[in-house]
Amino acid sequence: MNGEKGWRFLTWGLLLLAWGLRVAVVTVHRLHPDEALYGYWGMLVLSGRDPWLATVPAYKPPLLSTLLAGSLAFLGRSELAVRWPGLVSGMVAVGLSGRLARQLYRDNLTALVATAAMALSPFALLFSATGFTDAPLVALGLAGCVVALEGHPAWAGLLAGLAVAAKQTGLAWSPLVGLLVVAAGARKSGPRGAAVGLARAAAGFLAVAALMLAWDRIRVAQGAASFWRTGVAGYGGLRMIWPAEWSPRLRAWLGWSRYLLGSLPLDLLLLVGAAGLVARGVRRRDWPALFDLTLIGFSLVYLLIHWLWAFPVWDRYLLPLVVPVSLLLGRVVALAVRKVGAQAHHYGRWVAVGMVVLLLAVGAFSAVSGRVPVGGGRDDYDGIDQVVAFLRQAPEGTVLYHHWLGWEYEFYLFDGPLYLAYWPTPAWLARDVQAFGARGTRYIVFPAWESSARAEAALAAVGYRLRLVMEARNGTGEVRFRLFQVRAQERAEGMAQWSGRVL
Repeated sequence: MNGEKGWRFLTWGLLLLAWGLRVAVVTVHRLHPDEALYGYWGMLVLSGRDPWLATVPAYKPPLLSTLLAGSLAFLGRSELAVRWPGLVSGMVAVGLSGRLARQLYRDNLTALVATAAMALSPFALLFSATGFTDAPLVALGLAGCVVALEGHPAWAGLLAGLAVAAKQTGLAWSPLVGLLVVAAGARKSGPRGAAVGLARAAAGFLAVAALMLAWDRIRVAQGAASFWRTGVAGYGGLRMIWPAEWSPRLRAWLGWSRYLLGSLPLDLLLLVGAAGLVARGVRRRDWPALFDLTLIGFSLVYLLIHWLWAFPVWDRYLLPLVVPVSLLLGRVVALAVRKVGAQAHHYGRWVAVGMVVLLLAVGAFSAVSGRVPVGGGRDDYDGIDQVVAFLRQAPEGTVLYHHWLGWEYEFYLFDGPLYLAYWPTPAWLARDVQAFGARGTRYIVFPAWESSARAEAALAAVGYRLRLVMEARNGTGEVRFRLFQVRAQERAEGMAQWSGRVL
């Protein structure tokens, strides 16, 4: 296989493989609570009930809810509709990573390995199968980098702004996009071109920022809190971490990072290679060396910020690192093959690509098989669909008490016949049941990781009890949720059971 056609054939093969893997896992597990919440926001926008999200504590910018409204309109209220923007974004990111690598380094091997890493990374794969905001953020930031190098600074700034409109942490892409705008302008027209490009990029970014600010002001005028303030409050306030947190937070972040490539040999190759790129970049004064140092610096600064500031240690926050990791892996492999020598270079690059793809495929297979506990690879909420299927049949006016699963109910039971009542404590639950328990049917659901003992004791003190109605199980038969009906102790037994067996 020779020439440009060979590289294109392999790239398209990787894109098809990436699509197949992502489609295979996109509906395997049920929605995470955050995914369900975003889906609920999309339904509020789509239905016209609350197009500005003024009645809910929205802590994200408006782009995702807008995308979800369109997806839900097209695909209907479903888990696939919630995850469709992430699925498309994940695929776009695979193609863009190879394109960016080719623009940075003018090397087909670097681009092919970067594409393979994005296609097969457990992180990139599993988060493409979710409705989180992170996959659109990454795709938009990547797109901004690509068009910056292609000489379209206004579009680069616009896309960088849209990355922030997807999620506040999209700001991390702005310095990288800005630097690439400057590099492209300097390459073409020198310092003046760099300055003009940066001004145009700033104009594009500020246009999106203005629209985002207007959206937020409209919400605030209707009585809502600013999404910026709500987001910071949700994190518990941003602060520097205490010395006692240094070690456990570092270990936790490093624990998540091992799934970026999903291969210990490739992790070691990348670390050794990155050290070599730093040494090479210090000695050389060319554009590839600058790009090497920029990607390494971006990665280190991103990790330091998430380690030293009190961001929650959540896996999805590392998703943007898949991009520089993939690009740097491609760069390291290409330089290593080149060092083999001109005679072996032609065959060595195919051997190198094959070995890298094989190592990446092992991690990707683990992700698809459910052995990687990140993103869409978790089964914590499998079985919630069974609970919801039962509750949809409940008579109108039925009360559903909730403490842990409110966001799931808001999406799955949107416009349903049930009244959702949040119970903060067992004592509050007992008081409410004592006051209103004789009116209608009342249910309560306990996830498997929570005990019902305290609630049962509080209800028993006011003459009520919990009667098990159904158990919802995951794919391996493990009980994940238990649905109870709240009943007076003196009422007769004999309620019809559901879930395929009499309890």
